[in-house]
Amino acid sequence: MSDFNCIITIGREYGAGGRTIAKRMSEILGIPYYDKDIIKLTAEKTGFSEEMIHDTEETSGARSIFNWLMPSSAASAYDKAIMAQAQTIRKIAKEGPCIIVGRGADYILRDFPNVVNVFVYAEEEDKIKYAMDTFGETREQAQRRVHHSDAARESYYHYLTRGKWGNLANYHLTLNSSPIGKEACADVIIAYAQRRKG
Repeated sequence: MSDFNCIITIGREYGAGGRTIAKRMSEILGIPYYDKDIIKLTAEKTGFSEEMIHDTEETSGARSIFNWLMPSSAASAYDKAIMAQAQTIRKIAKEGPCIIVGRGADYILRDFPNVVNVFVYAEEEDKIKYAMDTFGETREQAQRRVHHSDAARESYYHYLTRGKWGNLANYHLTLNSSPIGKEACADVIIAYAQRRKG
């Protein structure tokens, strides 16, 4: 579908399938998707370590806010890493239609006219099961992982945007991946984007 001309951003809860959905859409539409490779691209451009850039989104919320608000070189470095990642996202979007997972892309690209912002969530039990299956964790460990990851993403989004992560008003489309599955979510998003751009 070479005539597809949208940029799709996918905000997602941990375990809701954001990356899987993006990959399926990429295959169907023939456009690239970006997730953790944004970290690698940013690191190559700036010289920041991939670990540090990764930590801006995945570090626990309390620690992230503490580091960013402290008047120190560490706080300054975090801010620079966040800004560099935002610049990478904008550069990718300027190159043409694509799918960008997470990292506040809906906010970063808010002045782009052809963006469709999506938020994907899932039932708690499905998210816990995903963590258990992926990492071989006990239920308690998986539950902690889910809560930690979602809290970190919420903290990152609030720091970047001063808005609320998952707020319906920030997105064109929100989907619960639990009832219909990730493949169906991808199909729904594509249908929405095609209808909207028309």
